Amino acid sequence: MLRILLVDDEPLVLIGLQGMLEWEKLGYTVCGTARNGKLALELIEREKPDIVIADVKMPVMDGLTLARTCRERSALPAFIMLTSFEEFDYIKQAMGAGVVDYLVKLDLTPENLQTALAKAAEKVKKERALLGELSAQENLAESVRSYQERFFVRLYAGLFPDEAALEQPLQHMELNLASDAYLVASCEIIANTALTPAQQLKLSFSCGRMLETTLQNYLPCYVTGADAMRCNVLFCLTDAQCQNYRTVLRPLLERASQILYNYFTVRLLWAVGRPTGSLLGLARRCRENAHLQPLLTVEQPIQFVEVNEGDATAGKMQVVAQVQEYIKNHLSEKLTLADVAAVFNFSPNYLSQLFGKYGDSGFVEYITETRIAAAKEMLEQGDLKVYEIAEKLGYESAFYFSKVFKKVTGLSPREYQQSI
Repeated sequence: MLRILLVDDEPLVLIGLQGMLEWEKLGYTVCGTARNGKLALELIEREKPDIVIADVKMPVMDGLTLARTCRERSALPAFIMLTSFEEFDYIKQAMGAGVVDYLVKLDLTPENLQTALAKAAEKVKKERALLGELSAQENLAESVRSYQERFFVRLYAGLFPDEAALEQPLQHMELNLASDAYLVASCEIIANTALTPAQQLKLSFSCGRMLETTLQNYLPCYVTGADAMRCNVLFCLTDAQCQNYRTVLRPLLERASQILYNYFTVRLLWAVGRPTGSLLGLARRCRENAHLQPLLTVEQPIQFVEVNEGDATAGKMQVVAQVQEYIKNHLSEKLTLADVAAVFNFSPNYLSQLFGKYGDSGFVEYITETRIAAAKEMLEQGDLKVYEIAEKLGYESAFYFSKVFKKVTGLSPREYQQSI
């Protein structure tokens, strides 16, 4: 059970709070009461409560000073403040001091008290996770989560050679990413105060978890940390949602941004990418988002990556598509970077840069992916021998073809054919 300390200089308020909820049934226990902040501080050191419900204005030491003093020592306990209508400016300072919620005394009900306690309990859980105070089951969940985050980091960096390479990690981590389309939104977290590196990491971690919890109420999504104050949100969309993704996502991002501002006093800046039908296409989408992020402002916090048919980006993407089509039609030929660049009157370096920036994979990787995909089709048909397939796909020998095929798929051509 979570331990609760009640602090107020009015005895009737303390009595009312104790009788307002069936604390034990809700998973809480009241470990003590105090009449001012100084006495509360002594109780906090002795009783180690998880949550403190404190009046803002009290003699000897007020609630805000109590919260700040505790905050300087540790991230816990979590604080809920009791206030009057006249103390809103004071409350803004309290929220900045790490108070998770405030309640106006005249409007206090069991329902809004339970809601505030749930927020505080979530903060306690997150802080314990950061300190390593997790149960065995929670530790397992965190380990799985850690592997999932590594998977997404590799995915966004374009480190998977093909779709086949995604299958095993997806199965092991129980990630269900089957969807009509995918979209990644890159988020920057702007804090209202200067933070140490350790505080940045804690804030980023907490924001990411709350962001995922909030957005998952509306769409399947996964939030992954990118660096100390940035994260990426992968949305899984249906074809219908994909058609109007701006209309679908903007209100959700606005709502989530407001919730995190209310909770952590942070601003979120969003660079929202274009949908793609392939998980491998997300690496390029992240690169596009990175070009847009420097243009974001607090006044315009949500911007979508735009690609018009007539602009330079679209033209370069069209060139890459033409080169990819050429490669598909000439798989039996020698497809070196220099040879293909010469066909299109490009320098090899320029063609390599085009693929790196506007393709779902690099030049060499694309050729390998396309050849292996064609090899799979031929093996499934069963009309050709392995050495004949190697010859048709431009490999110098059946041995080298088999080596590449196994590296990409994990199986030799014969093993793949037997598994069909």
